[in-house]
Amino acid sequence: MTFAITDQELLQTALETVREAVLITDSQLARPGPTIVYANPAFRELTGYTAEELRGQTPRLLQGEETDGDLMQSLRQQLSAGEVFSGETVNYRKDGRPFRMEWTIRPFPAEGEPRYFIAAQRDVSAVRNLEQQRQQLQTLAEIQTRVGTAGLDLQELRDQVADIALAVTGADGAAIEEAEDSEMVYTATSGRAVGSVGMRLPISGSLSGLCYHQRESIHCRDTHEDTRVARVAADHVGFRSGFLVPLIHQDHCFGVLKVYSDRPHAFNEGDLQLLNMASHVLASSLSDARLFKGERDRRSLLVDSLPILISYIDNQLRYVEINVAYNRWYNLPTEQVVGRRVAEVMGEEAFESIRPYMLSALAGERVTFENRFPHPDGTVTPVEVDYTPVRNTHGDVQGFFSMIRDISDLKRAEQDYLTGAFNRQGFDDRLAMACATSRRYLRPLALIFLDLDHFKSINDSYGHAVGDDVLRGVAKTLLNEVRDSDIVSRWGGEEFAILTPETSLKDALGLAERLRQALNEHHYAAVGRITASFGVAAFDPDEVERDFVRRVDEALYKAKVGGRNRVQQASHLSRSHHSTLSSMPF
Repeated sequence: MTFAITDQELLQTALETVREAVLITDSQLARPGPTIVYANPAFRELTGYTAEELRGQTPRLLQGEETDGDLMQSLRQQLSAGEVFSGETVNYRKDGRPFRMEWTIRPFPAEGEPRYFIAAQRDVSAVRNLEQQRQQLQTLAEIQTRVGTAGLDLQELRDQVADIALAVTGADGAAIEEAEDSEMVYTATSGRAVGSVGMRLPISGSLSGLCYHQRESIHCRDTHEDTRVARVAADHVGFRSGFLVPLIHQDHCFGVLKVYSDRPHAFNEGDLQLLNMASHVLASSLSDARLFKGERDRRSLLVDSLPILISYIDNQLRYVEINVAYNRWYNLPTEQVVGRRVAEVMGEEAFESIRPYMLSALAGERVTFENRFPHPDGTVTPVEVDYTPVRNTHGDVQGFFSMIRDISDLKRAEQDYLTGAFNRQGFDDRLAMACATSRRYLRPLALIFLDLDHFKSINDSYGHAVGDDVLRGVAKTLLNEVRDSDIVSRWGGEEFAILTPETSLKDALGLAERLRQALNEHHYAAVGRITASFGVAAFDPDEVERDFVRRVDEALYKAKVGGRNRVQQASHLSRSHHSTLSSMPF
């Protein structure tokens, strides 16, 4: 069979179509580096450059201040050795905006002297930001606990705050400076700053004084280049780069929290963001100790302002403490939540879905899971939940801290753009989590694969727009038929996967049959009725995820070979078989 289209035209068409950013350069590694010979539309959309602006340039035009120089050196070394390189760093769009880029670069051809380097790239900024936010929230909760244990002795609390700032930023030195008349005085120090207590700087003419007066954080990247710095004092304590954050409580600024390094450009904006967030709770505690000498707020300004639900639950599963996010969520005052059982507040049905995780926390386990959290108005929000056990001095678990974070944005990032179901990445993440949960707690889990029969003929006869409408309709039918806890994913093309936690093989086969009938009975505009073939398997705790998927895939294949429009149960796990990959790409 011959085609009118050339191989080169076919390759270019494929590259123009894929959603992943692709960049092709020549193989010149000596400076100024390889030259760009091609960038597909996805790459141009990601970076904001046109094809004409990219052609003939080097990829260095994407680099900037926060690009990892060591990683770029490793890239050159690996490519020089003929190896495939994978990495992640900060790149910059044409308009100067930074983003986190994950990419893989392959020499071409793979054997012999390469002529080109082919880079496949994707923007992972949203995912990394969510990960950073989660880590920051966990760190902030730990800070709250540590500050709470420091008591109300003013100097003890000052020292604790300096130690915390040093620890969470990885700085060389940290100090608290408080205003006295026209000077900023070091009242507590940690790390390399130890020994500097009592040192004084003029408010006028110092970076500390500027931070105190303006009530704004300052990021000093290099004291040898920043004209605002009192250079002699900075060199005396080894301050070459750092952050200064005002300590403000109830609209009163009483000092500055400083962290620094003896190296220039030692910190990034994520460090500053964390320190800014932490400064609220640190300032609140310091202010209490300074002003009231024995009275401390149990409710931290920081914890109450966080966009997550934080509570302490005792071993009777009653709320002992909550932050104001609970008041907003349930539209109830604190006194109508604290002291009540969790099941009373959130409802028995919702409570039963999380009860096993709470019991695990009371048994001493750190628990993290995803769930759908109900609002009193009946709507639900996808959340990530963390339970951290709290022990007394004898080691007995007295209760646990609960942190509940809205992950709606993450869910949207994991949606298939056409059908609204989970995409492959979202499904893979949940498959790994579901299998781990099933294996650990010996809970039932099933997986269903379905493939639309003769779907190619729909695209060929009616066009891809009609085919897309059919796929959207199929996804809607599946989502309407399954439970909220089931995971529906577009596996690829006309294939869908359904992950069903807490479901036996018998129940999964029944669900697959109901789905088969529902799809067959639905009338689709332009094409009429369609059918689908199904493969079904129950998870065996002794198998790995790939074997689980392989067995379902083989069952689906048997269903199609056996006549289509039918449900096929997978074979049992072969104990002699270890992680054989199916013919499907993973």
